[in-house]
Amino acid sequence: MVWEYEIEAIVMLTKCVEMTREKSAQYWPESLCETITPGDRLSVTLSSSTPYAEYYVRKLLVKHLTESDKSVTVTQFHYTAWPDHGVPDNVMAVIRFICHVRKLFPAASQDQPLLVHCSAGVGRTGTFITLDMMMQQMKAEATLSVCQCVRNLRTQRMKMVQTPIQYEFIHQALSELVVCGETEVTASSLRSFTESLRDPVTDSGPTLSQQHLKVLEYLSMQQRCDFTGAKAEANISKNRFPDKLPSEVYRVSLTGNSGSEYINASFINGYKQRDAYIATQGPLEETVEDFWRMMWEYQCGCIVMLCQLKEDGQESSYPYWPGEEGEEMVCGRLSVRLVKVRGHGDIVERRMEVKENKSIYPDILCVKMIQLTSWPLEGLPHLTAIMSLIDKLNHVLMSTSSKQTVVMCSDGVVRSGTFLVIHSQLERLKTEGVVDVFQAIKSAHIHRPGVIPNTDHYVFCYEVLADFVERMEAYHNFKTLM
Repeated sequence: MVWEYEIEAIVMLTKCVEMTREKSAQYWPESLCETITPGDRLSVTLSSSTPYAEYYVRKLLVKHLTESDKSVTVTQFHYTAWPDHGVPDNVMAVIRFICHVRKLFPAASQDQPLLVHCSAGVGRTGTFITLDMMMQQMKAEATLSVCQCVRNLRTQRMKMVQTPIQYEFIHQALSELVVCGETEVTASSLRSFTESLRDPVTDSGPTLSQQHLKVLEYLSMQQRCDFTGAKAEANISKNRFPDKLPSEVYRVSLTGNSGSEYINASFINGYKQRDAYIATQGPLEETVEDFWRMMWEYQCGCIVMLCQLKEDGQESSYPYWPGEEGEEMVCGRLSVRLVKVRGHGDIVERRMEVKENKSIYPDILCVKMIQLTSWPLEGLPHLTAIMSLIDKLNHVLMSTSSKQTVVMCSDGVVRSGTFLVIHSQLERLKTEGVVDVFQAIKSAHIHRPGVIPNTDHYVFCYEVLADFVERMEAYHNFKTLM
């Protein structure tokens, strides 16, 4: 079908296996440059595979076996965060996915059809097609009719948009698209946009940044957060702040019985990786063991600490590492040894080794911790300090196989959330030349409510990104002169 209809783009909305049931055969090779031959006429080679937090983009080279001079390159957009019969938790992630598809394959210029499939080809497929059509109609007309669109689709393929929740999801996505508007900012306009955030929208109205935060607050209020685990009687004392809690769906779970598996920590997506970060509070004395269990069980090799042990006379984190080089501390079944400490300015780097106490030949987890000591409890750090911290973090990430970066501050929300939004958007800026701080915050809110609590932190994210662009431009200009 792909060959005969000269299809150049495939949208796949299911995993191959979901809930132990096969939903789709894997029709592409597993490894780069690997070739498979489905049938006796065609071969398929995986040319490239680019991961994103919610999806993959793969390039597949399809060749005719008997007519070697004929081939076609097919781009597959594989969304992996859409549950069967359900809907994704992040509405705008689906919108971004559709925009990515249409950026590479504009609807107006398509001679070949866009091939869309899920498992049955009706529920998720119908939802995607309806959203895509409605988004195109929004650009051309002032009114929409989702009902009419679905009705028309069902005359062509039965049961398109299969469940009420999928139908509601379409309306929710379009509603948020209207409320949020266009929030992407290009690298070339970052500085001017950052300056405009402080300007009033009208003569006596709120500033643009205040307006953005008001919209984010409104959308957060529509969000139904479940804090069952965090509010369980056995876990209440493990929360440093009673109002800074992990959402149940995205909280980190440890091995153990009910209660012992809880830690105040949340998975948060990065730009190209799902659950790229673990945002957590500064450990309490009673949760130091839990913290190191988390590091061990998830094999986290990197910690970014954004607070000091004490701030404004209050404990922000219990000391969870040995005080001197060579010293070792016991944390339950684990031992933590401080190997090396070095400091430069307001950044302290520590290297630690973690191992199981009772193992005869224990595996060793090497952990690198980068601590920024100049980010105040109330306020913001200098731009240069943040950029220096990010440079050191990126250097560490290049030398570790750690799947998650643990980002910590006193509450695991304000400073941690600000930092990981900046870090993820810097990655997007380097790759695409655009950022979307607004949507990055909205996505983080789903996982860890309370991220970016005020306009100062919101504008600061843009300040850092604009500063990065200007530094890169200055560097390239200097290289040109040399």
